[in-house]
Amino acid sequence: MISLTSDLREEFLAAAAPGRVRFDEPMRLHTTFHIGGPAQIWVEPADAQELRQLLQIAQGAALSVTLVSGGANLLVRDEGIPGLVIHLGAPGFQGVDRTDDGAVRAGAGLPLEWLIRRAKEDGLSGLEFLAGVPGRLGGAVRMNAGTHDDEGNNHSISDVIRSVTVMELDGQIRTIPREEIGFGYRTSDLPGRIVLESELLLTPDAPERIAQRVKRLWEFKRKTQDWTAPSVGCIFKNPPAHSAGRLIDQAGLKGFRIGGAAISSIHANFMMNVRQARAADVFGLIEEARSRVRRISGVELELEVQVAPV
Repeated sequence: MISLTSDLREEFLAAAAPGRVRFDEPMRLHTTFHIGGPAQIWVEPADAQELRQLLQIAQGAALSVTLVSGGANLLVRDEGIPGLVIHLGAPGFQGVDRTDDGAVRAGAGLPLEWLIRRAKEDGLSGLEFLAGVPGRLGGAVRMNAGTHDDEGNNHSISDVIRSVTVMELDGQIRTIPREEIGFGYRTSDLPGRIVLESELLLTPDAPERIAQRVKRLWEFKRKTQDWTAPSVGCIFKNPPAHSAGRLIDQAGLKGFRIGGAAISSIHANFMMNVRQARAADVFGLIEEARSRVRRISGVELELEVQVAPV
């Protein structure tokens, strides 16, 4: 980890509004897992101009750059994250409006729950499947967040995206059409870029019908997922033709515990922070699940949760 001189600290402090730069910020405060060591430099830029300035300072100091959205799909190592850690939670990244042809232009910092509610109020359908998914739009787009509904249909946010506007790490801003983003199952070509906003193609519908679908999906998720302790949702991607949770359950690991972390007894693809867990505890569970599933089923589990630093 590069040590920060007093001059470099002052340079970061001067580049952003007061209070938007913090040093050695505990990452457990910024992830739904409530786990993780400190961010060396935590920044919350007010707008794209501040973001560009902060990136230029980091580039000049040869610091790594990590983007944290809502922390809902993130496992931070106990050692923390070196370099610059960027969070786009300021109002300047939470705008929402309509384009001339009716698409919704939404900022990366918008919480998904708020965006779903706004779309419902405006009579726009297409985001209901994200009900119960925590986090913010930028992170959801970057990882192509999705889920299956109560009828077994799979949905991903890429289904409704027309384009994404990003800032490259050199400060350049460009808009990328959907077909050039390389969306896949819980993945895209966007890591390494900073999502600023997305254009979404939603379908007009009656707000009451949208509300009914959101309610039904919330109820389905409350019945099938574990909400008893902090987690990041699903740890592993579902392998082709398999359910990761079912494979872990068949390996006899429901309720298995290491330190303060445990595999859920309700949904075996959930790992829970049941008692001040460390990231090392979760990594222990991950390796145990992979090993047993590989031995019993011959299937290699792939992480869905993002790990920082890589």
